[in-house]
Amino acid sequence: MKHPAILQLRGKYSDIFEEILSIGKNYECWVDRKKEGIDIYFSDVNEARKVISKIKKIKKAKLKMSTKYAGLRKGRVRVLFVYCLRYD
Repeated sequence: MKHPAILQLRGKYSDIFEEILSIGKNYECWVDRKKEGIDIYFSDVNEARKVISKIKKIKKAKLKMSTKYAGLRKGRVRVLFVYCLRYD
């Protein structure tokens, strides 16, 4: 079962924004710009984890992870994984 995920980019990310978009093009995701930063939505948490590891190789960042209840699918609990990368 696929679990959806959100990757939140916060802080000073503007210098590597184009590199992040080029990494994200290889995966099934969509980008949403917000006042606080950028949110990248993934349909599968494993794709989000791969992108996070590639981004952390480019620039050092602090990573926080949390989960949210996303409902039931075929009687099984779905969880939304939320990752926050913060650049200082």
